[in-house]
Amino acid sequence: MAQLCFTPCEDRDYTGNEVIPGTKCLWYHYCVAGEPMNIVTCGARLWYNPVGGYCDSQEISYDCPADPSCPPTLVPTDIPTIEPTLAPTPAPTPTPSEKPTMNQNPSIPAPYPGPQPTNMPTATKHSPSIPIATELGLSTNNPTANSYSTDSPTSGLATIAIDYIKSKKGLIERFVLVSYNRGIAYPSNQYTINALIQSIQVMGVNGFGADFQFSLWEGTVDKWVHGLVNLAAFLANCKVESIDDDTCDELNWQKFEGKYALSNSCGQEGRSYEDENCVLGTTEFLSCDVDRNMQVTAVSRGTGVRAPPPLKCRRGTGEENYAGYWDTSSGRVVPDAPFANVAGRTDIEGCCWWGRGALLTRGVCNMGKINYFLGKRGADLGRTTLYPNLDFCQYPEVSCTSANGATFRWTMAFFEWAERVQRYQANGWNFETQISQFVSSDMTSDSFIVGISRILSQGCHEFDCSGIGEARMMNKRKKYFHMIINDVFDLKSLLATSKPIAKPDRPLTRQPTMRPTMRPTTRPTTRPTMRPTMRPTMQPVSMVAPPAGMPAPQQQPNPPSMENQNTNPRPVAQSDQSASTPSKMENQNVNPRPVSQGDQS
Repeated sequence: MAQLCFTPCEDRDYTGNEVIPGTKCLWYHYCVAGEPMNIVTCGARLWYNPVGGYCDSQEISYDCPADPSCPPTLVPTDIPTIEPTLAPTPAPTPTPSEKPTMNQNPSIPAPYPGPQPTNMPTATKHSPSIPIATELGLSTNNPTANSYSTDSPTSGLATIAIDYIKSKKGLIERFVLVSYNRGIAYPSNQYTINALIQSIQVMGVNGFGADFQFSLWEGTVDKWVHGLVNLAAFLANCKVESIDDDTCDELNWQKFEGKYALSNSCGQEGRSYEDENCVLGTTEFLSCDVDRNMQVTAVSRGTGVRAPPPLKCRRGTGEENYAGYWDTSSGRVVPDAPFANVAGRTDIEGCCWWGRGALLTRGVCNMGKINYFLGKRGADLGRTTLYPNLDFCQYPEVSCTSANGATFRWTMAFFEWAERVQRYQANGWNFETQISQFVSSDMTSDSFIVGISRILSQGCHEFDCSGIGEARMMNKRKKYFHMIINDVFDLKSLLATSKPIAKPDRPLTRQPTMRPTMRPTTRPTTRPTMRPTMRPTMQPVSMVAPPAGMPAPQQQPNPPSMENQNTNPRPVAQSDQSASTPSKMENQNVNPRPVSQGDQS
């Protein structure tokens, strides 16, 4: 085997992918400014396409770059041509002085006892967790790849929402970024918390050069909770579309007549992704052109028992190019069978526009908008884009196979949500109005998550507005949404602490009173049933003869008439003393409670 002469990422100004020699295009480096960031493998049945810059099916033939080899080594001569020199004698070590050594020239600082610091941090080689900071427009001065400073650029706004999201990283990983393989939960490989936070920072705070962005309302004290509600709805839909299955590509999930048509790559639920162009007369120029010669195979497939193979597209129509179907009973493809999907397609020519990313963004219009606002087409037209070298129309699978795919899977989903979902308005439905109504209703209603899920799935907010009934797995979307609202973000507690105290509708009293508070009166509330008397009802005991040696009790005079007596044992108020003595009991106050201010008035 020939010796390979190869230095990874030798060009110090190069940022991009580089095939690793000796791997037959199965492995490649991702380089950033001449530093190899990580080693990437394309996976089974795939190899790296150096022309497109992404992993592609091995069914597509192209020339892999030749492996570089080192120049031949000259045969050494038997006799050295130069006489060897004697080993040098080391200089004697000077005797140390007891006096401290001083710098002879005070104007020149003493040398730093160690390596000099550099302006750029040293990247850890072959670490897949290092973010692609230069692609995302983030600062490259962070010394730690996974540290997120609150001083990141936020257009001068306080990072209220971003900091709160970071404080919930553990709960997001535990409850949201969880995938399932045959019912067994495991942390998602495709969707990670660090990539999510990076994308939120770019798409919801920094912006990406458009006049819209993901509505996080960062730094807005009275609306940032609305931004967290928006993020909860976004994550709930991502979990149904992609996270649960841990997939970047749309899966072949729709059965028709008990079989999985391989032409489902053209569209599921009766859709035709290649025909979903942008609005004629306004934005149709953004749609990707359909290349009939394009051949692409998805890198993701289902994990269930005898799950269908990945979606793919290839050239060819007619009887000789039937796509066939997947037979679950035998677990194999039945090729060349004229079995159609729900829309009637039997071939897969031009059917390369299936969903990709966290929201499985589909169709030539949506991918064309991403290429314009985020990718190469916008850069070619003079826009500042996040991925100026990625052509999402020419290589749609780059969304899942690019070295920066971990972040881009989130980024393209945030873009679709901001561009298509948040800006939707029809028949009185408005995004900001609906989210405000949800927050004001104590966050218990389903109307917001139901309407916004229909917009994402079907393009309209009303039931059966697209003719296919309810949005797929709507109950799961609602369950995940309320789980994130309550168990992950705990948003109701934020509202409880942030709402101002309501102004009382009546003046406060000096002392607490029992409800209902009634104004005291000087008249008793009920007429007494009988006249009180102070006359004893029995012969007084004191009339009995006293024991010997004790003086006899004196006879007490009869008590005065009750008509002129006040029987209330309370202290007499000023108003009582100034009033004339009543002669009837109904004019007496027999209320034993203390007299309030109202009695005196």
